[in-house]
Amino acid sequence: MTKTPTKTNYIACEHDYPSYKWLLSLCSRQHTYIKKQDKVLKKLEAKLVDYHEANTDCLEKNQVLLKDHIEITRAYNGLHQMGKFAEEQGIDIKKHNKKLPEYHQFEQEHTLLESGRVQHIYKMKKIKKDGEQND
Repeated sequence: MTKTPTKTNYIACEHDYPSYKWLLSLCSRQHTYIKKQDKVLKKLEAKLVDYHEANTDCLEKNQVLLKDHIEITRAYNGLHQMGKFAEEQGIDIKKHNKKLPEYHQFEQEHTLLESGRVQHIYKMKKIKKDGEQND
């Protein structure tokens, strides 16, 4: 549905030009319209500033979440590759999983190297009991 342009009837003098009275009223109406639009723009600008501040905070939080996600993905990929390697070597992971003692602490570290590769380090440590030294 298209909007048809409205025809403006204006008062013309004998030379078929608009009269000054009509031009003044047109100018006044345009001035009023511009003032209203200026008020609307100021309100929208205030809302835009509020939204920008809120979204800036969200962007910072998203960056933190993205870093955490990347770290978790790297850890998972490293464990997955380690499990695939163990299966290729003929090690039954499920059988050995049941034999893990509860007093061992498993640590993993994943570092992104300058070359773009990821270095995975896995450590099994015995948890210290009273009077024991951890070697």
